[in-house]
Amino acid sequence: MTKTNLRHFALGVLLAVGCGYAAASVSKAEQYTSYVIAGKNDAQHHLHQQAAIMWQATAPQLTSLAKSEQAQWWLAQADLLQFEHRFDAALLALDKVLALSTLQQSAYLMQARIALTRHNLPLATQACQALTAYAQFDVVATCLLEIKGRAGELTTSYVALQRLQARNAETSSALRQWRNQILAEQAQLLKRYDEALIWLDYVNYATNPVVMQRQILDVLLLTERAEDIIRLSGTCPIVDALPVDSMLVRIAHAEAKLGMQYCWRKVAAERMHLRELRADALHTSDLAYYFIYLQPSAVKALHWARQNVAVAQEPFDQQLLAAAKEISP
Repeated sequence: MTKTNLRHFALGVLLAVGCGYAAASVSKAEQYTSYVIAGKNDAQHHLHQQAAIMWQATAPQLTSLAKSEQAQWWLAQADLLQFEHRFDAALLALDKVLALSTLQQSAYLMQARIALTRHNLPLATQACQALTAYAQFDVVATCLLEIKGRAGELTTSYVALQRLQARNAETSSALRQWRNQILAEQAQLLKRYDEALIWLDYVNYATNPVVMQRQILDVLLLTERAEDIIRLSGTCPIVDALPVDSMLVRIAHAEAKLGMQYCWRKVAAERMHLRELRADALHTSDLAYYFIYLQPSAVKALHWARQNVAVAQEPFDQQLLAAAKEISP
């Protein structure tokens, strides 16, 4: 499953802000939220185990807490569940948040995010429209314009988003980054690759969040700029600072395109072999990508691409499935 539209970074920021206003009195809820967010990083997955322990200890007595505290716990739990692709359970957790009549903006944004991941455009639209009572106009408009683009109206939504971005120069950095990422996705789908790189702040690649770095690599690969990827990433990964698997397979793909023998393909092969042995069901798009572009295998590519698209139907997921079918006999 792709995470290119976070918009996930923006949602993570909004989630943290939503929890922050009561941080002084609800330190456990804040700590749980921080574990959920930080644990999304491959190097810190162990924090999700800590989060699970905290949830098990707190869940039985959750209803004894103040409504605002309950909502914070449920919102963070929904975020963890959607990260694990347990979308139905995540939506139920979000229903709990909304029933408590607090943190509605973050809850509806996450609802919309899950619906978009599943290409359920009516549900995504419903969630975005519900934001009207709780969010600023530019948040609601951004939400709806992303859906419009996914519905096939890319040209009009792209122009409208650019106008919205230009008119709202003073909005929060999180909101602007979210909108920039949507603009980048739409520019990429329109094959306006130079514009996509501008929206992704390519010149500041090293300080960008991973989700934007990954999208930059995709654009560079599409425009045959593999050498730029190696320049950005180095010829060998740092052992104790390996990039996440989605980045790793793309850098290895660049190495393969250049016909060079650095270390990236070797490390990627080791990582993907380990994930195959574990029958890893999380983020299967990485495995599909590997067996399409790095170690072509029609059977394995189609297997993992179908597993991926069973839970995620965003543009990249559909493209990955199409690529897997292309190498099938």
